[in-house]
Amino acid sequence: MATEDHEPEQEPTVVDLQNRLAELEAANAELAARLDDETAAPASTRPRGPRWRGAVASVLIVLAALLTPVAIVSGWARVLLSDTDAFVATYSPLIQNPRVQAYVTDQIVDAIDAKLDIDGTVNQVFDGIGENIQRPAVRLALESLRQPAADGVRSTIHGVAARVVTSDAFAQVWRESLRLSHSQAVATLNGEQSSVTITDQGLGLRLAPLIAAVKDALSQQGFALASRIPEIDRTIVLVRSDSLIQVQLAYRAALATGYWLGVVVLVLFVAGVMVSLRKWLATIWAAVGLGLGAALVLGGVGIGRVVAQASIPPSVMPNDVLLIFYDTVSEAINDLAAATVLLAIVVAVVAWLAAPFRVSTAVRGAWGGLTEGARTRADAHGLSTGKVGEWLFAQRVLIRVAVGLVAAVVLILNRPLSAGLVIGTAVTSLVVLLLLSLLERPATVVEVGTE
Repeated sequence: MATEDHEPEQEPTVVDLQNRLAELEAANAELAARLDDETAAPASTRPRGPRWRGAVASVLIVLAALLTPVAIVSGWARVLLSDTDAFVATYSPLIQNPRVQAYVTDQIVDAIDAKLDIDGTVNQVFDGIGENIQRPAVRLALESLRQPAADGVRSTIHGVAARVVTSDAFAQVWRESLRLSHSQAVATLNGEQSSVTITDQGLGLRLAPLIAAVKDALSQQGFALASRIPEIDRTIVLVRSDSLIQVQLAYRAALATGYWLGVVVLVLFVAGVMVSLRKWLATIWAAVGLGLGAALVLGGVGIGRVVAQASIPPSVMPNDVLLIFYDTVSEAINDLAAATVLLAIVVAVVAWLAAPFRVSTAVRGAWGGLTEGARTRADAHGLSTGKVGEWLFAQRVLIRVAVGLVAAVVLILNRPLSAGLVIGTAVTSLVVLLLLSLLERPATVVEVGTE
C-alpha cells in the first residue's frame, strides 16, 4: 500500500496574523453596531421579559430612595443620642472656641450673681459702715462707692471665671459636665425622672461642675465672698421644653431604627437591581435615588439651622453661640450625607460605563485599545502574564464582582460614612480594577489551514 505524504504544517506568518486580527476587529465592529441599533430601537421592538419584574424593581428602588433620608438621620441620631462617649467627643472641643468660652463665663457669673445677690451683700456692708459715720461728707463719699464696689466684686468673679474657663484644666471639668448632662438627658428621653437636667425652659447642659470649679478658684485666691456662694445648678438650654415631646419621640425612633434601617435600604436597592431586566439601568436609577435621598438630608440640615435660630431666642442663647453648637452637632450628619451623595455618584458612573450607550461603548473600546497596546509592547519585551493572565480574563466578571463586594463590606463595616472613606475606597477599587485589566490576557485562537 502506498503511504500518502502529508505536507508539514506551516506556522502562521505575520501577514496571516494581521489578516486574522482584521477579521476579528471587523466582526467586533459589526457586533457593536448591532448592539447600538438594539439600544436605539423603539421600546416596542426590544425583547421584553416578564412585566412584573420591572414593576417590582421600580417599587423596591423607589421605596429604598424614600427610606434613605430616614436611615441617614436615624443612624446619626442613634450614635449621638445614645452613646455618651460619642456625645462627649462631639461637644468637648467646643470649650476651645473663644466665643463659647465667653458665653460659658457669662453664664457662670450670672448664676453666681443671682444666688449671691452681690448688690444686696454690698449694701449690707455699706449700711453697717454708714451707721458709725456721722459726718455728711464722709457718708456721701461712702455712698458713691457702693456701685463701684459691687462692680468690682462682679469684675473679680468674672476675671477668675474667665481664667478658669480658658485654662487647660477646665477642659476635663467641661467633659465631666458633658458626660453628666448627657446621662441625665438620656434618662429624661427614656421617660425617667431627671429634674437635674430639666428646667422650666427645657433640657440642656448642666453648669454645676463648672460653677464649683470657679468657686474653688475664688477661694484659693482669698475671695471673701466665695464661702457664701451656695451650691448652684444652672442649665444651658439646648432643647426647649415645648419641643421635648417631639425630641423624645425622635430619640425612641432613632434607637428603634438607627442600626438596621440602613441595612434594609441597602438590601432594597440591591434587590431592585437584581430583579430588574436591565440591571445597568436599574443600578443608575438606584444611585440617583440614593443621591437624592442624601441630598434631601443636606437640605434639611440647612433648613434646621434657620429653624433653630428662630426657635431659640437670643435671651436664652445668643445666635452666634447657637450656630456654633448646631454646626458642631450637625457636622457628622453633613459628612455622612455628603459621603452618601459621593457614593451614589461613583456607583452611577460605574453603571454608566458598563451600559450599552454609544459613548460608554466608545470609552470601553478606547480603554481596551490602550490595554491591548500595552500588552503587545510587553510581549515584545518578553513580559507576559501567560496562563495567569488568561485565567484572570476568563474569571474577570467574578473578580470584578468580588472587588465590588469587598468595597461594599469596607463601607458597611466603617459606618458612619465619611467623604474620605468613600473616596479612598472608590479610588482603591478603581486602581485594582485597572491593574487587573492590564494583567488580563485574552486567549488567542488562531485557525491554521492545511493544504
